[in-house]
Amino acid sequence: MTNTNFDNSNGTSNGKSGGLVSHVLSRIEKEHDGKAGERAVLGQVTAADTERGVTVHLRREQPVELLRQGQFVVVEGKHVRFFGTINSFRLATTDPTVGMDPPDVGSPLVRDTLSRSTTYAECNVRMALELTAEGTPRPARTIPGPFSQAFSAGTGDYGAVFGREDKDHFVVGYPRELDEGAAQAAPICISLKRFVERSNGIFGRSGTGKSVLARLLLSGLISRNSCVNLIFDMHSEYASEKRLESGLVAKGLRELFGKSRVALYTMDEEASRRGGGADGTIRIPLSEISIDDIEALSSELKMGEGSAAIITARQAHRKMGNGWIERLIDMSSEELGEFAKETGAHAGSLEGLKRKLEMIADLGFVTRSGQKVGTGIEGLISDLKAGKHVILMFGQYRGTLAYMLVANILTKRIHNAWVNWSEEHEDGKAGEPKPLMITIEEAHKFLGRDSATIFGTIAREMRKYLVTLMVVDQRPSGIDDEVMSQLGTRITALLNDDRDIDSVFTGIRGGSQLKNLLSTLDSKQEVMLMGHAVPMEVVLRVRNFDTEFYNALKSTPKAAQEIEANMVKAEKAKLSLEDLFGD
Repeated sequence: MTNTNFDNSNGTSNGKSGGLVSHVLSRIEKEHDGKAGERAVLGQVTAADTERGVTVHLRREQPVELLRQGQFVVVEGKHVRFFGTINSFRLATTDPTVGMDPPDVGSPLVRDTLSRSTTYAECNVRMALELTAEGTPRPARTIPGPFSQAFSAGTGDYGAVFGREDKDHFVVGYPRELDEGAAQAAPICISLKRFVERSNGIFGRSGTGKSVLARLLLSGLISRNSCVNLIFDMHSEYASEKRLESGLVAKGLRELFGKSRVALYTMDEEASRRGGGADGTIRIPLSEISIDDIEALSSELKMGEGSAAIITARQAHRKMGNGWIERLIDMSSEELGEFAKETGAHAGSLEGLKRKLEMIADLGFVTRSGQKVGTGIEGLISDLKAGKHVILMFGQYRGTLAYMLVANILTKRIHNAWVNWSEEHEDGKAGEPKPLMITIEEAHKFLGRDSATIFGTIAREMRKYLVTLMVVDQRPSGIDDEVMSQLGTRITALLNDDRDIDSVFTGIRGGSQLKNLLSTLDSKQEVMLMGHAVPMEVVLRVRNFDTEFYNALKSTPKAAQEIEANMVKAEKAKLSLEDLFGD
């Protein structure tokens, strides 16, 4: 076997037969930054299994306490370079009697002598990728040979796997195992092109920064023009600036990119002054709410599937057709009784259904016959088709009932518009549709196993129409397994519930090995990134909203000028509002 040793200062081969793979990666590293990253030898491969991973016998000079689960590792085989992550650790002895009769605590010399001569440490590495002869990472299809050397990854290795920031690659964060100075030279990027090709999910328990991470990703998508975005902003998280727990202030999307690129619509005109004023107000005619919409809201209306209320609603819809909700609400007790006799419906069920439907009619943005509807919905769809990113703010209507009603009805309209656009494009009657990503929070409400919303259709089937979802949720176990399996990229912060953890790894290759790694995340700013937009799973520390981040968004001189101008305008607008309304 040819021995290939590596110089830790540059991670390149000193041996006479370093191989084609080593040469390719060294060339890639030099093209990117002129020097290779720092590497450190961890040990040698002593066992390997395609299912259970690779066992690395750690060299004695490598303290096991300084290594971390999830750490990025490179294994240099004789013919192939492998990339993986540390899955677990193990201490062992060559003499079983040492474990049964350990040295006395007060005898450091004996303890040190025995630890060097009869004990050793191992780590299990999950092999994720191998490097092709062309220098492209692909899923690992074999295992490294015996006594292959394992290294902690250098900055060049991160670049070879996750790419360097450019028009397609966007920096999400940095390796958590590296200190802040070294981490800046090893950014973790996602491919925005691959990110928008499929629906995606951001998961984590309450307080782990899911909305902040969504804002960061949306900033990248907008700055690179990767897709058009529609954001259902339930809690006013995205349009204007937000002070984070760290003390930093995250600029809003409207502040960063201005009115020319980000349009604001609202359900509540009183809230329109937030974020610089709304471009339109959304009104939902009661006559446009269908029986399917009511069934989609059954959980919020306390109407179980197959319940008397649902059956009665279907009877009323069949009997009265369009406008059935308004007609039913306007019925007197006597008229309800007559209607019950005509249809065979239960009078008590009709009374209960009427009370539930009145909850919808009482929402301030729901209009009845003769009331002004406006052109808000048409304007919103026109802005999306023109390439503008749209944030829909709910103002005072932050309840789940209002959120689900509006999101479902609007998305059905948009779904139809994109389907028609796609079909016209196929017939040569229209240009190619723009990729559209729809961001929703409380996703389990829309994508549950018994859900009847349009979002399930999009998650399962809409890739062909260039419409995808970015779902944000703290209860992924509430999302249908089929939908979860369709999510291309998953970004997961800390989760506590075992069912939620199991759900996140649905359809993920080697998911059972990754579950333990999820429990090692800090509750703030650490996430696991895996799926279609990255070559392999990785644990990272999410980047900050700071000057460096805002500068990274200025990918061209024109973009830099626009962002500078928008931030100045936003600051002036904020001061004006404070003069008028106070802090």
